[in-house]
Amino acid sequence: MRTAEVHYGDNGHVDLAVPKGTKMEDITKLQTMVIKQINPRGCQACLSGVHFNIREQLEKVIKVDLDKMAVIKDAVAQH
Repeated sequence: MRTAEVHYGDNGHVDLAVPKGTKMEDITKLQTMVIKQINPRGCQACLSGVHFNIREQLEKVIKVDLDKMAVIKDAVAQH
């Protein structure tokens, strides 16, 4: 199963992380779906300020303990 990660912030920014090789056609459909979830009644003018950051998913994800500034070794994952 191919999956995408969608992150939305209060600042109006949407980050989309898609698997490598995702077609632009699929990204466009995903954008439409995400906009409906964020603001289902929004008009074109209301939605014009939504910023999309689209990127391919990274191969490795690590978590960092910010207090110790150290990688949490058990949390290293492969996508």
